[in-house]
Amino acid sequence: MDTRIDFYPTHRHGAYRLRPGRVFPFGTTLVPGGVNFAISSGHATACTLVLFEKGAPEPLVEIPFPHSFRIGNAWCMIVFDLDCERIEYGYRMEGPWDPGAGHRFDPTKILLDPYARAIGGRTVWGQPPDWNDKFPHRSRLIFDDFDWEDDR
Repeated sequence: MDTRIDFYPTHRHGAYRLRPGRVFPFGTTLVPGGVNFAISSGHATACTLVLFEKGAPEPLVEIPFPHSFRIGNAWCMIVFDLDCERIEYGYRMEGPWDPGAGHRFDPTKILLDPYARAIGGRTVWGQPPDWNDKFPHRSRLIFDDFDWEDDR
């Protein structure tokens, strides 16, 4: 772990304590006191982290990434004091709507994290989805706590 970054909050959003995060690795990473969220988009003009309580129908909170938390094409933020067992998440991205150029940004949609280790929201395999559910899928926080010792 890179010891040059400190892990103290520098910002707040409501009750949530935040600080700029690390760019790599993309996805979620457990850091001292919190979770680092990092996602990349070459054309997004804004990004919002959407947190859910596990199984809840509506978001718990939506935390916009401050523009100062953007590094190149990466949006990265540490959120402190999250209960990783009870939280699911997604992202809202804003940007151009230009299907011809491959840009289909729609901030009303919640996007899955392409680096998520687990996806939640469908509890029964093979059951048809509930098309009235606005947020049927969410990324889950999963961390590898296996002790690999010196095996790489």
